[in-house]
Amino acid sequence: MLKIEDTPLVSIGVVVLNREWIIRETLNSILSQTYPHEKIFILVVDGGSHDKTVETARKILEKADFCGYEIIVQKCNIPEGRNICIERMIGELLLFWDSDILMDRDAIKNLVDTLKNFKGDIVTAETCFINADSINKAISKMKTELQSKIRSATYEAQLVPASKMGHTLIRREVFNYVRFDPDLTLYEDLDFSVRAREKGFKILKNPGILAFDINLENEYYSDIFTEMPLKKALKGLRKKAKAKILSFNFTINIKDFIKYFWENKRYLFYMGYLPAIILSFVGFCIRSLFFSTAFLVYLGGYILYQLKKRGVKKGLTIFVKSLLVGLPLSFLMIYYFVKNYLNK
Repeated sequence: MLKIEDTPLVSIGVVVLNREWIIRETLNSILSQTYPHEKIFILVVDGGSHDKTVETARKILEKADFCGYEIIVQKCNIPEGRNICIERMIGELLLFWDSDILMDRDAIKNLVDTLKNFKGDIVTAETCFINADSINKAISKMKTELQSKIRSATYEAQLVPASKMGHTLIRREVFNYVRFDPDLTLYEDLDFSVRAREKGFKILKNPGILAFDINLENEYYSDIFTEMPLKKALKGLRKKAKAKILSFNFTINIKDFIKYFWENKRYLFYMGYLPAIILSFVGFCIRSLFFSTAFLVYLGGYILYQLKKRGVKKGLTIFVKSLLVGLPLSFLMIYYFVKNYLNK
């Protein structure tokens, strides 16, 4: 393992697409960092935004005091964008900082210290989700959270089986063995970290470092799955299911599997589509009004909930994806759990 100097240069990779609504706050959060700015290099990879994301980022970075920056505009999905960051990084450390993530002023310093002090290869922060109907309210909520939580970056770093990538520091050495899979339009982070773990790299999480995932409700609901075209959402479903299962724990066990499905009940709901469809089909065949409406009744509450939460267009979109993506993904996860459990 290459020894890291006391204050190493850190490249920060920000992968964006149509994030005009938050890119200013994201870059300001980076600008507020106490880590020496002359040791920070910014990489913004834009996947082809149709708004003013790039223009806003350029105006801010032109006036910033970082050691340098580069903005790359190239049609790409998230894993492809992350791979571009890897190719263009300078220094020995790359910090992926997602475009809707805000962190407190000492975040970079504490991530670097954790990586050095605990001899990690990948270090991530604790995620806190903030939902609000405006940026100002989201920032206010974030400040309240920071004040209410007892935080300390001296917490004993936890060894974890996998990590998200939205606020994660990685040694360059890891990239010599692992890159992001372009097929994984979701869960590319879990797949990457699981494969890194299998290569012997040490993944840590420091619960004393908080990363705030900002979700704006209504028009700008920050939900990649909702915004993603159906074709992309369907891409690599088998790999996504496998990555989810292998990220549960260091070994495959029934307890973690049940716990995950219980904590993420949407997958149980998705699987309920199948018996509801079968009941409706049987009801249609035997001309039973009671059974033939089973599917519509099952969907009714869910559709109304999504319409209220996201509006008509996004509500219907998420319903279609729950049926065409969520249902097969749920059963594929069961398949890979059984397969890996029996082969362990």
